[in-house]
Amino acid sequence: MDWDRLYEWQNVGIGVVGIASTVAFVDPGVHVVAVGPARLDAFYVPLVCFGVILALSVSRVVGS
Repeated sequence: MDWDRLYEWQNVGIGVVGIASTVAFVDPGVHVVAVGPARLDAFYVPLVCFGVILALSVSRVVGS
């Protein structure tokens, strides 16, 4: 591992900690946003965002 590129692992850590804290501290189904017939559970928004960050950062670290 190149110590000059250690910053690339920062986003991996952010993704893992974000997913873990979302699952640990937030309950699904508590905050539901409804716009007409569409309903969105606010639990899944940060979960998907942190998942995207994790997937993109892991693909970058593995690819480099």
